[in-house]
Amino acid sequence: EEVIVTGSFIRGTPLDAPSPVQIVDRNSIEAQGAAIIWDVIKNLEVNSGSFTNSGSGERSQVEGTAQINLRNLGENSTLTLINGKRVSPYAGTTTTGGEFVDINAIPLVMTERLEILTDGGSALYGADAVAGVVNVIMRTEFEGFELYADVQGVQEAGSAYDTTLSAIWGWSSDDGDTHLVISAERFERDKINVLDGNNVDENSQYLGTTSSIGGAIDGAWAGANPNPAYVNQAIIDYNV
Repeated sequence: EEVIVTGSFIRGTPLDAPSPVQIVDRNSIEAQGAAIIWDVIKNLEVNSGSFTNSGSGERSQVEGTAQINLRNLGENSTLTLINGKRVSPYAGTTTTGGEFVDINAIPLVMTERLEILTDGGSALYGADAVAGVVNVIMRTEFEGFELYADVQGVQEAGSAYDTTLSAIWGWSSDDGDTHLVISAERFERDKINVLDGNNVDENSQYLGTTSSIGGAIDGAWAGANPNPAYVNQAIIDYNV
């Protein structure tokens, strides 16, 4: 059985002892209903600050891309690997000048699992791994043919959907020493209004100008209307 080691197995001091690694295998990816790799990344507790939409305050040159930002320490502080090897960064930077690997360019159908080093990896990899390392393992030994199509949407959004169409084909020689795998994937995500979400409706208000510090969500004292769907009067009466 082949064993792939990412990093170093050389005995050292407790300062560079093995760190915990979180693994998200393909069964878990499929169970999440993920349409792209970022859908898996955004569910990681250690991930914070990554984006994949044009409304995140970033310039248009990074629209359609996605990156990993562990602990919200910046794109430059998270190292993204493919099969244990470094990947060329995307040909663009964020508003803060951060370089990143565009994980939207990695077909989900080609992904076997994700290995996330949840501790800092700068001792092995350098300053670009201060926040941690994410290693994307590909399905390099896949054999056969697989075709996948998926449509997901929010009921209130009407005809706005996440649409995925992907295929993968793999061949192996008789001795098993040679593998050829080809995959392709197309993903399209339509825009959805925030009001179509299940936590915002016409009874909710967001007024960022009421507070002098800005960005405040007003309470009833400031004139906002609470969403009755989130008010359990029985519990309120009991507590009173």
